[in-house]
Amino acid sequence: MALVKLFFILGLLILLLRRGWLLGNALLTAAVVCVLLQQVYPLEFFGIVMHSFKNVQNWLLTCIILSILIFAHSMSKTDYANRFIKAYQSFSPNVKFNLMMIPAFIGLLPMPGGAIFSAPFVERLSEDTQVPRSTQAIVNYWFRHCFEFSWPLYPGLILAAHLAQTDLFYLISFQIPFTLLAFYLGYHAYIKPLQMTILTKKTKRETTFIKEVAPIGMVLILAVFGKCLLPSLPREVNIGLAVWMGILWIWIKERINLHKLKEIFTEKTLLKVLYAVFGIFVFKQTLNETQIVTQASKILVDYHIPLGFIAALLPLLTGLIIGLTLAFVGVTFPLIVTLIHTMHVPHLPYVVLAFVCGVIGVLLSPMHLCFVLSLEYFQVRFDQIHRKLYRPCFVLLLAAGICFFLLKGYNGPCK
Repeated sequence: MALVKLFFILGLLILLLRRGWLLGNALLTAAVVCVLLQQVYPLEFFGIVMHSFKNVQNWLLTCIILSILIFAHSMSKTDYANRFIKAYQSFSPNVKFNLMMIPAFIGLLPMPGGAIFSAPFVERLSEDTQVPRSTQAIVNYWFRHCFEFSWPLYPGLILAAHLAQTDLFYLISFQIPFTLLAFYLGYHAYIKPLQMTILTKKTKRETTFIKEVAPIGMVLILAVFGKCLLPSLPREVNIGLAVWMGILWIWIKERINLHKLKEIFTEKTLLKVLYAVFGIFVFKQTLNETQIVTQASKILVDYHIPLGFIAALLPLLTGLIIGLTLAFVGVTFPLIVTLIHTMHVPHLPYVVLAFVCGVIGVLLSPMHLCFVLSLEYFQVRFDQIHRKLYRPCFVLLLAAGICFFLLKGYNGPCK
């Protein structure tokens, strides 16, 4: 019965999100339904909500995610991004290489629908070539997301590490191969077949390129090595400080005025993400304290349903249906992580498997905003792009399965 309740809650979440509900609204509704199904009194549910708000780690994570979004918006709402691309083009003359790397570089900024930001640059690079519009679209879309498996500024990855109680950079160390594999597969599927020998004119502006890449590089270096400089501070605080160093760099360099600051801080995405993150924490706390997952896990054990199958299938389907990394992590990870702890199995193999499969689902999703925007910008049909995703995504899924079996039995350090 508990297993049926869980699937009902998951199905309800997906249905609400498909109907356009905000992620925060959908998660809080699912939490209320869970409470009703488990016959928890309203006062007890209020206690669950308050408990999730009192968790210091939750607040730290929320601040990090908001800081990253402010960093991305500070770049996108100034002339910084355009200067960065121009500096990059003058530094690297190879058109094929640039077609890969410019969307990838822009992918370092975790902004919703970011593919529309890189699309004009891909189009401009292809002006004097015979690259079809459909290939421009798939190149822009694919390489925009290669870093999503392992880039430490992606909110979905940070949230996954937090929910799994795994050190972020330790988790990334096991997922970097998937980023490298994604680049390799994208190159062989979309770039290598292109017939072109055109080079852009290279100018000696290496110092300009270094200057423009400095804010992103500084954030990454401080985020990775901040623990060495300030060992007494939690990892989350070090990452937050690193991001704010980058934000201040942009603000000072771009001479941000009050009008621009108002634009950055009143961006609707900030409030939506804040609401969604708190919805995720309440949903996770509800699953834990109502014991619904514990009850369901006993049924899974009794029926010998492999946890690896669940960890792969639920994120894959949820990502495919919803098309948003933060959403599939928020919906499935509280369930999967609780199952892992209940069954007393090493958590790292299942966390890596679940996250990679979820990202693959998001890449294949027709609901993915970047996918929709790429179709619209390059004026190509759905099937022209979507069928080109099948082979690389299948290889990534196969690699995720192999990685799972290699890691099975190995447990990484928790926070």
